Amino acid sequence: MFNARITLPPQAKPGEIVEIKVLVRHPMDRGGQSDGKGGTVPRKILNRMTATYAGAEIFRFDMNTGVAANPFVSFTTRAIETGDILFEWREDGGATYTRTARLTVA
Repeated sequence: MFNARITLPPQAKPGEIVEIKVLVRHPMDRGGQSDGKGGTVPRKILNRMTATYAGAEIFRFDMNTGVAANPFVSFTTRAIETGDILFEWREDGGATYTRTARLTVA
């Protein structure tokens, strides 16, 4: 299960510092528990989140088993131009999830 809520200002002035908040719904299963069939449940966590804006990576968060389920992050960036911020999450096992949020600069 994956769902992300991304919050940023509806509009920013050129050069303004804006706060971006991201809440992700993910169980962040650390694994190692018995699967009830003689095996163990594999670890399945989001291990990296990146945000790209105006052609540059503006945020990277490397996660591990110490990160709680449904992680929340907040970071800032400078409003440069109107455009999409691309968010990407990488999960153990190779799955990736992407979302975009539009930052309007006027």
